[in-house]
Amino acid sequence: MKKLIRGTVKGSVKLAVDAKRVAHEINEDLSDIAAEAAAEKFAADIQGEPAVPSPARKTSTK
Repeated sequence: MKKLIRGTVKGSVKLAVDAKRVAHEINEDLSDIAAEAAAEKFAADIQGEPAVPSPARKTSTK
């Protein structure tokens, strides 16, 4: 019984560590994307160019 509990605890800890690592990687990716977007916006502002427009929203004219 002790081996079963030990195995369950070890598996749970490994799962938690892996989940934390994946969450950290996702956070880094999102931070990189946000930094790139901010840099592009800053560069466009300096050059006097309009910011890249967001995709057009479909609105009903009826």
